[in-house]
Amino acid sequence: MAIALLIWGATIAFSLICGTILCYKVEKSKVKRWGYSGKLFK
Repeated sequence: MAIALLIWGATIAFSLICGTILCYKVEKSKVKRWGYSGKLFK
């Protein structure tokens, strides 16, 4: 039971980290594409 809980927690942590990295990359590319207008929306 403890092992299953550990795997479940690790899976959630991993997906959160991956999501954060993806969002960060998308934000960076958006800012590069839009330039100044991207800064205004933040």
